[in-house]
Amino acid sequence: METTISLKNRYSFFLRLIAAVLVLLVLVPAGNLNATEQDESRSDVLTFHGKEKVSPDSLSADSFLVVLDCKTEPRQKYSFILRGIDPVEKALLQDIQSGKWAAHFGLFRSAMIIEGIRDAGLIKSYEARLNALVSQVLSAQQAAGDVSPQSLTRALFEAMHQEILTQPYNIDCTELSKVMETGQFNCVSATVLFNCLAEKAGLNVCALEMPGHALSRVKFADGSAMDLETTCPTWFDLQSDQDRQMATLRRVAPVVAQPKPLTGNSTDPSPATAPEPMMELPSNLREITPVQLLATIYYNIGVDLLTAKMQHPEAMAANIKALYLDRDNEQAWANLCAAINNRALELTIQKKKYDLATILLEQGVALDPAYDNGKFRHNQVYVFYEWISGLARLGHFDKAREVFVYANQRVPGDKYLLELISGVNLAEEKVKQQRK
Repeated sequence: METTISLKNRYSFFLRLIAAVLVLLVLVPAGNLNATEQDESRSDVLTFHGKEKVSPDSLSADSFLVVLDCKTEPRQKYSFILRGIDPVEKALLQDIQSGKWAAHFGLFRSAMIIEGIRDAGLIKSYEARLNALVSQVLSAQQAAGDVSPQSLTRALFEAMHQEILTQPYNIDCTELSKVMETGQFNCVSATVLFNCLAEKAGLNVCALEMPGHALSRVKFADGSAMDLETTCPTWFDLQSDQDRQMATLRRVAPVVAQPKPLTGNSTDPSPATAPEPMMELPSNLREITPVQLLATIYYNIGVDLLTAKMQHPEAMAANIKALYLDRDNEQAWANLCAAINNRALELTIQKKKYDLATILLEQGVALDPAYDNGKFRHNQVYVFYEWISGLARLGHFDKAREVFVYANQRVPGDKYLLELISGVNLAEEKVKQQRK
């Protein structure tokens, strides 16, 4: 989960610090004030370059440059270098940048690449299943003499649930390879799969997204459209009862209307949940492009890395990729900030790498100083406090004051740090008196 360290009751009792200095019981690494962030801002998966310009020509073969807008006014550009990108994923990202991805990759293959599948034969076998299903549905529609787009939409949807999505909803089943092998699905994988089938059948389809949920929309030549809750196998059975259909579509909105930075789509309900009374469609439902739909896969991967696996650098990279594909994805932005914050606290609490933590939090401030009511600055004060007090407990008073000067440039006049440095000076005087 995302962590905030409370300053309350930690900073005012500097007499504890004096006692600790006198007995020197606690051994804390001193840290390097001039360190570069080798562990985090320059890691195996990600480099923060900040507002400096980076030439794509200077990148290594396994690196990819992403430039985003900071959440500050004016919206300055902020550069990241994603590292360890294999040639297939790099080619996909480059084609998305150039607008050629649809012809070279397509939605289904792109989704497979994003989830890490590199077996071309396996991807072809899955696509053959989809092509066969589409051909089967088209033949049945032609035989029945009903080839209207509306009828074809229903037939494809129901065939998808009868032939592929045969098992219960599973919130963790974002990867299409798992869908194809197990029959389980979630809202993202079900929407990607339906849109792939609809495209192959010649329908005009797009995706819809709101915080924590995705679904499909098919548009018709007369200007009408059909919205599909892709996780609900009985969606068309509800067509005659619009109250129930709308309630099924709307039921997630009360839970996810306010984005939860670290839970992502974990509030997606099972299609078996009883519908609520009819409500209007949520105002934050937005139509997204196929590229933005691919971004939701990166986002879900990032959620898993951040919450289940606690791999914060990798979670940052996944959310940066999501934002590269969809710069309006507020959840990906929130989870990028959460990963930065949590990694900094991990460096502080578990690894005692205070210098690296402060640099990382400074990157967070540059990206979004207002994130979660100033959490980056709040936790930066905490890190500085732990760093200075740790040095003082070791008797490194000059170094503690040096860190305080460094801290005071970033969080000037902070009352807790001012109180702390007074305690450090008093502790040093006590030590000198004992030595006389």
